[in-house]
Amino acid sequence: MDDARTPAPESPGSGSENAQIENVSDTALMVAACRALETERPDGLVRDPFARRLAGERGMAIARASPIPEWMCFGVGTRARFMDELLTESLANGQIRTVANLGAGLDTRPWRLALDPGLDWIEADFPHMLEYKAARLGDVPPGCRLEQVATDLDDKDAQVRLFQHVGPRPALMITEGLLMYLLFSPDMLRLAAGEWKSPVEKFRPEDHLFGQALLGAVEEAGWKVSAKRTYAREGAAAAGARAASLLEASKKLGAIPEAGRDDISGIYLFKHA
Repeated sequence: MDDARTPAPESPGSGSENAQIENVSDTALMVAACRALETERPDGLVRDPFARRLAGERGMAIARASPIPEWMCFGVGTRARFMDELLTESLANGQIRTVANLGAGLDTRPWRLALDPGLDWIEADFPHMLEYKAARLGDVPPGCRLEQVATDLDDKDAQVRLFQHVGPRPALMITEGLLMYLLFSPDMLRLAAGEWKSPVEKFRPEDHLFGQALLGAVEEAGWKVSAKRTYAREGAAAAGARAASLLEASKKLGAIPEAGRDDISGIYLFKHA
């Protein structure tokens, strides 16, 4: 992703009349807005008290202008909830001392989760994104030792420098803010709204991998699935009646995937062999 194509997010309260996704920064505002809307629902899947201030009016407008806002919020809420669960479980034994969040965007876990104060948390993203978040959350101390590293993750040399910076201690890497541009599940889009295209589709590289191919590439590199939470099964179970309502709406659109197919969309925890 090219920094030149990703201007800093609009400050809260400005630009709300334009609810179109124009750059990668806008997708971060949209995701924060979805977390805010989930937080405000009695049956919301995630609780993020900082999401609305990060999304601002522009982010809220982008989320509400989506043709499938219910599915957007469900997807973001489910992803955040399952990521929280796998992260918390992984940190429970105290062996992991560093978390590196690549493409951190407007993630708020260092502020909203109960973390070990001695945990090192590294956020890596474009400078303007980190500056924007620091300004919005400047009055809230994180619950761990937070470091923000400005970098272009599309630069191979920058990747090497970042990994060297993380160091040799046991670490956990979060790629939540990157895989939405790389991992693509046709079934989930059909389930959500027929042939509707994801707003991040135009930002995906031309050689992006489909879900199963990406999982295969990760495993070929020596990583094995340690745990996972799928949207089709665990997501539906977590949402209960809400998920049933969304599925019924999708049936009316004729957007249900082929019978018997097991959609792989979800959250995966990998460990290096």
